[in-house]
Amino acid sequence: MDEKDCEMLEMLEQTGNITKAAGRLFTTQSALTKRIQKLEEELDCTLLIRSRKGILLTPAAETILPHIRAISGSMQKIRTDIASMRGEVAGTLKIGVSVNYARYRLPDVLKIYMEKYPKVDIHVTTQQSTRLYKSLKENEISIALVRGNFKWDEGIVTLHQEPVCLVVSRQHAHTPLNQLPYIGRHTDQDFFDQIERWRQERGCFGSHVNLWIDDIGSCLEMVSRGIGWAILPSICLDGFQGLVRPLHFPDGTAFTRSSHILYRQEYFELPQVKMFIQTVLADEYFRQPPH
Repeated sequence: MDEKDCEMLEMLEQTGNITKAAGRLFTTQSALTKRIQKLEEELDCTLLIRSRKGILLTPAAETILPHIRAISGSMQKIRTDIASMRGEVAGTLKIGVSVNYARYRLPDVLKIYMEKYPKVDIHVTTQQSTRLYKSLKENEISIALVRGNFKWDEGIVTLHQEPVCLVVSRQHAHTPLNQLPYIGRHTDQDFFDQIERWRQERGCFGSHVNLWIDDIGSCLEMVSRGIGWAILPSICLDGFQGLVRPLHFPDGTAFTRSSHILYRQEYFELPQVKMFIQTVLADEYFRQPPH
């Protein structure tokens, strides 16, 4: 077993799917399957069981995974320490990014970071914030860029609090909401509950058919075409030509959506982690409107 085998098993655990793991490892499914078989022969045990929904790790695989994570961490520290001695920022950076931040903010951040620190090996996982929080707690990633509030006792940086807005096309700007379909979006439970609370308190549970969409971009496109109205965070509203109205609850509290960087304190000592956080903060600073 070598370091590439360790990386392979970690990726298989994260994705639960051979095809997805092969894509993230920049190899083919057949090549990855052969590598798994070779490793199983070497260890004289079965590591994976294939099912209709993907792959399942055997008890043998679950037993060796903690050792693999320790090996990966040690190798990462060795590379980082050597690079630091040379005055370079290098090593591995494992980041988890919420879906919306990845779509609307991450490309600009990564472009700047990769141009400044080309020797850093970056691994990006894009998931809903609740799953990223779990991955960070289980030490699978170095940094989590999450949306919403989480109880975290280590490093945390609040990036911004953005308005949550009612959005509707200009043609329906004066149409009562109960006369339009509501276009909902599948999101994490806490944010979903806040949206439903606002709708309930404002009496916006109309009799019209509701539409439920997985993707925030598709939701906004439907609103733009006059199909209905939606409640969306302002991160996705640049360029939207319809009506945008920041929301408040009946008690006057602004309806907002916050973004945070969560990290383990020990990882902040790694230059590549520290520089990534600084890059994100710089990007957020330059996005702020002038006072």
